[in-house]
Amino acid sequence: MFAWREYKNCMLSDSGLMDLIDQEYKRKVEENRRYIKTIAEVLLLTATQKQTQRGHRESEDSDNRGNFIETLTKMREKGNAKYTSGTIQNEILECLANMVRDDIVKEVKESEVFSVIADESKDLQKKEQLSLVVRYYYSGAIHERFLDFQHAQDLDAKGLSDKIIQCLEKYGLNYKENLIGQGYDGAAVMSGKHSGVAARIQAEAKQAFYVHCNAHCLNLVLVDTVKSVAEVDCFFTLLQRLYVYMTGSYVHQKWMEVQKDMYGGQCRELQKLSDTRWACRAVACRNLLDRLPAVLHVLEQISS
Repeated sequence: MFAWREYKNCMLSDSGLMDLIDQEYKRKVEENRRYIKTIAEVLLLTATQKQTQRGHRESEDSDNRGNFIETLTKMREKGNAKYTSGTIQNEILECLANMVRDDIVKEVKESEVFSVIADESKDLQKKEQLSLVVRYYYSGAIHERFLDFQHAQDLDAKGLSDKIIQCLEKYGLNYKENLIGQGYDGAAVMSGKHSGVAARIQAEAKQAFYVHCNAHCLNLVLVDTVKSVAEVDCFFTLLQRLYVYMTGSYVHQKWMEVQKDMYGGQCRELQKLSDTRWACRAVACRNLLDRLPAVLHVLEQISS
């Protein structure tokens, strides 16, 4: 009787149980897509504004569950599948990053010739990483676009040049024919004429001429100029020694306590100086200027 009734309904409505299930499935898929799209848009917004995605405590009883979840609190939750875990966040961000990277690679391929700019630095975990930027002419303008981070285990010329080549090959960029320029700092491992990164890559890509990065050149000029002015050189030497002194375990504890008593809120650290990053001196001067009374108070306490 049930089968006969279903058959009769199918004949009358021109639809069956499978059609109803299929319609419900399609509706669910569209609903999920809209939900995932909204999550991606929230992640894109918070990432563009350089806001942290995760809160200190993301439990239901937390007063502030972080930028990402708080933005989604007014949305209708979809059963048990909320798609708000850190793993899902990272996967969606990776998908968004791949979409942007695909567009960049497409433009580079259409422009045919391109240059690379690379530099290495440490991340928050103190691991060395190589950042790679491509420079190309497209749609009437010159573009410089970040392409990828590569963890650099070997910091010698061979290891770094292999990383750059592997990255270009990974994204299907024909570096042997179309790479016409390389921009690095002036360190021997990068700029060495015989066995540096630039020389090794040029051995593969004959037209990839090396250009010393203008930003690094300007940095070297600033460092040498300051060293020729005795008063300024003395000031920055004192600033660096003050940083070293304040990072000592006993002094640093006093430094944090005095700041909390005098200012409350977030404590500040004195900035370490670096000859390869001149801009850090601006932050160092600002922090010292803002916290000078606290610095003097700490020194007076320890002195007495």
